[in-house]
Amino acid sequence: MKSAEATLDLFSRPAGGYAPDQPLAELGFAEQFLVWSLRVQWRVAEDGAERSVLLQRAFDALELPGGAAMVADLASALTRTVQRPLSIPCPRWRVLTSDEVRVLCFVAALQRHGASPSAALDPAWAAAPCGASPIWGPAQRLALALSAAGLVLGTACHSSVPFPEAMPRLLH
Repeated sequence: MKSAEATLDLFSRPAGGYAPDQPLAELGFAEQFLVWSLRVQWRVAEDGAERSVLLQRAFDALELPGGAAMVADLASALTRTVQRPLSIPCPRWRVLTSDEVRVLCFVAALQRHGASPSAALDPAWAAAPCGASPIWGPAQRLALALSAAGLVLGTACHSSVPFPEAMPRLLH
């Protein structure tokens, strides 16, 4: 049985169910995997590389071979569009940042039928005067690919297996 405090916490979170400083352990596998892959790609890009071999192997294990390129495209679009440094920490960071919450909410909205993804897109991320955003295309491709692989964000049922153990042994 949930305590009243736990129930109140559910209502204090944004519509996407994600909040800054929320422990990653509270998220489902799909969310944890997306955050981890974005963090890995962010570090690789900072070092001047285009993609990570580890990231490619992770997407290959999920039978989503183009996933690493899609994450790279999304990270690149974020870098070009957002006019401030993004808070994307190292892959071992244990809580969500506000920018990661924005990405999760947007990708989750793109996956949900009947949702309004434009409402989930941070207005500061719309670069063109007409409100178009270079982030939209890469995020939409990634959202569709994750859905096709069975990784749906924001679902009520989360895997009981924590993230590192849920990944195939290929990565360990």
